[in-house]
Amino acid sequence: MNFFGRKNELAELEKSYRSDKFEFTVIYGRRRVGKTFLIQKYIEDKNSIYYMASQTGGLNLERLSILVNEKLGLGNFGPVYKDYFSLFQAVGKLAQDKRLVFVIDEYPYLAESNQGISSVIQAMCDHDWKKSKLHLILCGSSMSFMEKQVLSAKSPLYGRRTSQIQLRPFTFFETKEMLEGMDKEDIAIIHSATGGVADYLSYVDKNINLDDNLINLFLKPSGRLFEEPINLLNQELKAPEVYNQIIYAIANGASKNIDIANQTGIPSGSLSPYLNNLIELEIIKKEVPYGKNSGRKTIYRVKDGCFRFYFKYVLRFQSQIVGMNGEKIYNEFIREDLPNFMGEGFEEIAYEFFEKLNREDKLPGLVHSYSRWWGNNPLEKREEEIDLLAEGKDFSIFGEIKWRNKDFDMSELEKLINKSRFAPVNQSNSYYIIFTKQNFSSEVKKLIETDKKIIGYSFAKDF
Repeated sequence: MNFFGRKNELAELEKSYRSDKFEFTVIYGRRRVGKTFLIQKYIEDKNSIYYMASQTGGLNLERLSILVNEKLGLGNFGPVYKDYFSLFQAVGKLAQDKRLVFVIDEYPYLAESNQGISSVIQAMCDHDWKKSKLHLILCGSSMSFMEKQVLSAKSPLYGRRTSQIQLRPFTFFETKEMLEGMDKEDIAIIHSATGGVADYLSYVDKNINLDDNLINLFLKPSGRLFEEPINLLNQELKAPEVYNQIIYAIANGASKNIDIANQTGIPSGSLSPYLNNLIELEIIKKEVPYGKNSGRKTIYRVKDGCFRFYFKYVLRFQSQIVGMNGEKIYNEFIREDLPNFMGEGFEEIAYEFFEKLNREDKLPGLVHSYSRWWGNNPLEKREEEIDLLAEGKDFSIFGEIKWRNKDFDMSELEKLINKSRFAPVNQSNSYYIIFTKQNFSSEVKKLIETDKKIIGYSFAKDF
């Protein structure tokens, strides 16, 4: 399988390798995002021991002993180490004079079967491994475990790591590289529906069209993603049925705490722990208007694109899909609604493009903060919304993001300029940025060409 993206992460690992001294890297991220594939790419040409832990209790020590004995040249005649301390000492000896990469993948499974293993690794980092040439990598998919038991200040391993990589889903631009040859608009929709998760994208067939790919992935009982979000929730959380209700409510328009409570029947005062767990897993996100830290305007949105697609379309029609009517469901209810689904999807893609512009110094200056804003228009007594509000040292940027086939016209630009007056930022030096799916009207196009305060990008031409 070809390797796509992950250039920065691979460069970080190679940098650690070149140091030729003890290094300890923590890699974590949601399931299926490509952590193991990244590690395998990194160690493919290196002296290494790679072990994937399992939920098999004491068998982990036996299986890991076999790998260490092989590296020592003992084959099947080596011992099963009496404990991890002894095994890790043997690993340290292997790395005394030459570089060795030692990977424990799915580390949370190993830690579950041996409660004191993090303290043992702490002792090795402080003593036996400290002056070795070992590059230790601990990798895990359980986000809560890795953050609380490996990275947090309460962990025995706190302060020992020399680098950490949180592996996130692909950006649209990485997905575009992986699906090169497909129509760009189709790639954008697939990217949003899969959440950019590398494993899910690997099941996309570049030789068939968008409709058939979505049907094959989501709308057949044998589809790779037909039950994937439900399975992930079952692996990560207790009482998954409660979380299903909450995600379903948010995916279908309930964004405020009280709305979620009304749709699910869960008292609003009891929602917080469930919402916080979903935020921790990066399935949903909590948003407040730009310039606010918290308050009554807090809303929740589904962050993970695969969960958003699944809970908006698939779960609702699950029985019909099992009855082999998935293609009919897609043609009648889903295909025509994809532009609405892509409203949020394109917003995320536009944000990635905006970040790219910022990195490449293609904005009026360096932007230090940005997000969505919504708030009161006291003149018209209604709420206004700005898709992207950004600030630099001495300027502000107001952005509109539109995924639709019609040209972005002057009336829409005027609306953006008008509602920008109510945003809580300094407006003495304001710019306006537009991201549209297709084209701009001739009037807007002329302004973009002649007025440096008006900036415009077309997905069809510029992304």
